[in-house]
Amino acid sequence: MPTSRRRSAAAVAALALAAGLVASTPATAADHPSRGPGKAPVPAGRYVAMGDSFVSGPGIERQLDPCGRSDRNFVRLVAADLGFRAFTDASCGAATTKNYSSPQTMGDYVNPPQLDALTRDTTLVTLGTMGGNDVGLVGLATTCIVRGCSTLPPEPYQAAIDALVPVYRQVIREVRRRAPRADIVAVGYGTYVPRETCAALGNATAADLEYLQGMIDRLSDTIGKVAKEQRIAFVDMRLVKGWREHTACADPADQWVRGLNGYGDGIALHPSTAGMVQMANQTLKTVRPIVTARRAAERRVASAAASVRVRAVCHGPRRNPRVTIRTTGGHGLIAAARFRVGRQWVGADQRAPFAVTRSARSLRTARAKGPVRATAMVRSGKVVRVAKATTKRPWCLR
Repeated sequence: MPTSRRRSAAAVAALALAAGLVASTPATAADHPSRGPGKAPVPAGRYVAMGDSFVSGPGIERQLDPCGRSDRNFVRLVAADLGFRAFTDASCGAATTKNYSSPQTMGDYVNPPQLDALTRDTTLVTLGTMGGNDVGLVGLATTCIVRGCSTLPPEPYQAAIDALVPVYRQVIREVRRRAPRADIVAVGYGTYVPRETCAALGNATAADLEYLQGMIDRLSDTIGKVAKEQRIAFVDMRLVKGWREHTACADPADQWVRGLNGYGDGIALHPSTAGMVQMANQTLKTVRPIVTARRAAERRVASAAASVRVRAVCHGPRRNPRVTIRTTGGHGLIAAARFRVGRQWVGADQRAPFAVTRSARSLRTARAKGPVRATAMVRSGKVVRVAKATTKRPWCLR
């Protein structure tokens, strides 16, 4: 196939994909009111959060369903802070990585596969925390607190954690397939037990607590490693300042992570409401710049799309003229363009100046009766919008 035809085919494919993405939710379909005086409204996208009980927030009122989802878990706090137009919390207590692609039954309640929450208009995805239930960390924590764990062989847990690497990779690939324009953020586990012992942590010794947190750290390091390899952002919850002063050994009102007693606000060895606030703040440090940059790109793309125009100019000898059809405007963000005259396909281009030249004679057909049209793909990063423009037929096509 000639180079020009290959370029045209690629441009058509790119424009078709973009059109499919925009048709469901245009880039400017929903704006969020400004939070400060004098600020222009910004487009608010669609956020999907996945994960296990460290995301859902069991025991934190108000509970929404049998998955233990709280209306004050950290992903809901993030969604509210950033003003997302649409938000889906797909997390569920006791979830394993299998529940990314398989439903999870909680009594009579069935939580759909978490990946099913994704759509092609999803703009942000947080993955996790997830994986702790795969490797049995809850059971390990119970063992550590009840009868001790420091003498257990570490190899089975280490091997189970390492086995999650290809699983995490596959999940990220699947998110990219289902939500190709989304920013993806992986979330790791935090510092859940202190170095020192206390009654709130039962019979666990300092060695037991070190063993337990060491496995949690290995799991978080694994998530972070895959995130770096896959070039997605990573939220390391161990970097939350003050975790060690707000563990189960602190006064109940100061605990960010509970011990054996949830005190009606969380469950054993899980975050409290205050802990969820800290997790939200840590997540926002990573997510807010991503969302801010995306919304700026959405504004640029919207402005660029509105400026796209099409021109058709006749040139050459009047007995056998040629016509050049080109796009103008676009603020330098046009990535591809395709052209029609009436119902007749003229061609496409995916390199500046986004123009095609044809003989006027070839376009004097029944199908070419009508205006000159251009469809341009305007793009900035992952933000894509399709702009359409029309102009009158030039003299050589009349």
